[in-house]
Amino acid sequence: MMANQVANGQAGTLTPELKIAAGAVLSALIVLVGGALSPRPVSALPSFARQTGQPCATCHNGAYAQLTPFGREFKLNGYTAGGTRCNDVPESGVTADNNRQIPLSMMVVSGFTHLQKDLPSLPQNRDQATGGLPGDAGLKVNDNAMPIEVASLFLGGQIYCKLGAFMQVTYARGNDVYALDNTELRYADRTRLAGTDILYGFYANNNPTLEDVWNTTPAWRIPGGGWQASTFSGGGPPVKPLIDGGLGGTVGGAGAYVFVNNMFYATIGAYKSLDRKTQNVLGLGDNTTALDGLAPYGRIAVEKNIGPYSFMVGAFGLIADMKPDITQITRRDHYTDVGIDSQIQYLDGKHFVTLRASYIQEWLRLGGTADVANNALALDPGAAPPPDNFKNRLSELNVSATYAYDSTYSITLGYFDTHSTTDFGFFGGNVGQANSRGEILDLGYSPWSHGGPALWPWLNTRLGVQFTHYEKTNGASVNYDGNGRNAKDDDAVWLYSWTAY
Repeated sequence: MMANQVANGQAGTLTPELKIAAGAVLSALIVLVGGALSPRPVSALPSFARQTGQPCATCHNGAYAQLTPFGREFKLNGYTAGGTRCNDVPESGVTADNNRQIPLSMMVVSGFTHLQKDLPSLPQNRDQATGGLPGDAGLKVNDNAMPIEVASLFLGGQIYCKLGAFMQVTYARGNDVYALDNTELRYADRTRLAGTDILYGFYANNNPTLEDVWNTTPAWRIPGGGWQASTFSGGGPPVKPLIDGGLGGTVGGAGAYVFVNNMFYATIGAYKSLDRKTQNVLGLGDNTTALDGLAPYGRIAVEKNIGPYSFMVGAFGLIADMKPDITQITRRDHYTDVGIDSQIQYLDGKHFVTLRASYIQEWLRLGGTADVANNALALDPGAAPPPDNFKNRLSELNVSATYAYDSTYSITLGYFDTHSTTDFGFFGGNVGQANSRGEILDLGYSPWSHGGPALWPWLNTRLGVQFTHYEKTNGASVNYDGNGRNAKDDDAVWLYSWTAY
């Protein structure tokens, strides 16, 4: 790795301004070659573009994960629209475009991250629970330029007839691991019942809320979830509700859904933890926490499209019993997560506006965590104490707005606010709270939303800069870690390029 180059934790002789400029050039080089060549249609995931023949702007309106009504319909119909792998498709359709049915795509994220204040130690020496990055990642305490920050291989599109897939394997430079990322198989069909149009389907995936088609639930939420962020950061909000990424990748689940009259959406499913051997094979590490049995998940939403406007209001939730340490016989921790969300879109001509809001309330009962801590104290009086409370609460608010012009230029403003009860034994920190608050600003430029270079017409790129400001971290604005670090010290500027081909 690069540990010998950064052993002293120094960033070199360049000024911060020059380092940021150098990072921007580095991020842009990978995507600028061919930019002056003739444009042809592309999509955010090129395998979807080859299958549908549609440009990026048809499904996405300014951010790769953000879907238009057409994009939501494509996902609800099982990623199969435009596919030719079915015995009822004419032979001429199969040979119309030799590139259409290649289901593979790749993505590379290059980035440069500058923090307001250097980290107190190298990332590989910091604990992930406090916002650090595990493993010998070869990174510095600040000003990290990564030509390959994240790289993913996708299998996306129709598998056969009404069965489709979105499968992702990712390499993350920040913690130097390969792992199975968001993955879903989906079957969908339509029928009519008493004059009512019903789209129905079944899915299997590895992350609760991954099935959702709005950018308000955790898997694809902006900011968070599908909102790409630097893999190198300061403290950040360390505690989130279980449904917000706490099970992603470590579970397998299945469910069914319906979308009635293109208005009423409902799904129900359940998830179970993968065994430790499977998680290791998938690159997810040797986790000692696991679900106890099945965890039910549900989602309802109502969407109404009126001309250029689209309105959605919904709710979602997860109930789970967790084993805090599968190597011990203890009680279980019980989680109840309930969320409400809403999205308003205006899509007309070249002007795209999206407003989003979501609020999650989590109720926790921590019998298992208390047992594990008490067992540790019996062996070592200096071990960490048990939770102060048997019951705790955690809430999470996310609000954001995006304006995009011609699916090419975009600005997104985001606000996040996390609150918790006070519990030094469970939430830790200097004040015993998970309270965190801040804002995100993202400026993006997607030069090939309406056409890629002739050399490879399915290339798609986003160049951007993202700024994250923390007003509060771990319950405090000042000295949140007890060692003099302030929340604003984790403010981050991230220059990035996001390229799919």
